Amino acid sequence: MRLPTGYGSIIKLGGKRRRPFAVRITAGWSDDGKQRYQYLGYFPTRKEALSCLDDYNQRPYDVDARKITFADLYQKWGEWKYTRVHKAIPNGYRSAYKYCERLHDRAFVNLRADDIQRVIDGCQKGYSTKKNIRLFCSQLYQYAARLEITVTNYAKMTDLPAEQQSRLHKPFTPAEIKTLWQHTDDDGARLALIYIYTGLRPTELLRARTENVHLADNYLRAGMKTAAGRNRVIPLAGKIKPFIAAMYDPKNEYLVIDPDGRPVGNYDRLRDHFWKRSPVLAPMNHLPHDCRHTCATLLANADVDKKIIQLILGHRSQDITDRVYTHKTLSQLIDAVNRL
Repeated sequence: MRLPTGYGSIIKLGGKRRRPFAVRITAGWSDDGKQRYQYLGYFPTRKEALSCLDDYNQRPYDVDARKITFADLYQKWGEWKYTRVHKAIPNGYRSAYKYCERLHDRAFVNLRADDIQRVIDGCQKGYSTKKNIRLFCSQLYQYAARLEITVTNYAKMTDLPAEQQSRLHKPFTPAEIKTLWQHTDDDGARLALIYIYTGLRPTELLRARTENVHLADNYLRAGMKTAAGRNRVIPLAGKIKPFIAAMYDPKNEYLVIDPDGRPVGNYDRLRDHFWKRSPVLAPMNHLPHDCRHTCATLLANADVDKKIIQLILGHRSQDITDRVYTHKTLSQLIDAVNRL
């Protein structure tokens, strides 16, 4: 079948090739009148090559841009979204990029859902890390669409494993809490106590920014997940304020920093760097989220008002009267955690 003039051409290359059909378009003319070609891609069948040529003629694109590799796009995306506004790429995204190493040298436009799925399935970390890989790849696809490199977000076509609920969360016992207080020289024990006396979700503390820590007023701002939980006031009990003060460094963007001076960033790194390595915490067989349940239990045992507990934990009230008409002051929140 003869293609229209100016439409481009398909040629079959000689030899034993896995993708013998080359798609090319005219990129200009030389001084002696010869055509200069630009190749769109190589395909195993003529049908696939014709489909590529049809796509190009329906929606012409920058051919050079479509040669951008996964690594190239990551660098451009980082510069566009973060570097130009003088921010660092979040640690979670940098980590996800490393897990995608097998894709770094691949042309981004040639990637498909199965390529990303293999990265997710091959990751030996937990559910949150795999979820972050998919979110990171989706961010790249959104940026690629902005550059008109691709219109399909293949990251959204991937599947995540079921979030494992290996057991119900169990609060720390009074004896275990006493043991933590006896070993406050241990990094893991101090973090566990901070979680127990703030009720923060594990990643909420990890994402707390130093600029939102107000030591003089005994509170910090943090929180996520729900409207009631986002950016809420977290009262600091007098017992743990020295720990927060020791961690506080205005030069750091985030409050929680690992021994190497980097933000901990995500749940898996919290477990790997602090929970599993702590000679105090490891034998107790607790998950980081158990601290939040411990806080809720201690507040209830101390007969703290239900609305105060909801505000500290960031729970949404089911009672419209509580949500609209009840206002609690910071001093009431601090008084509540100091009763623990």
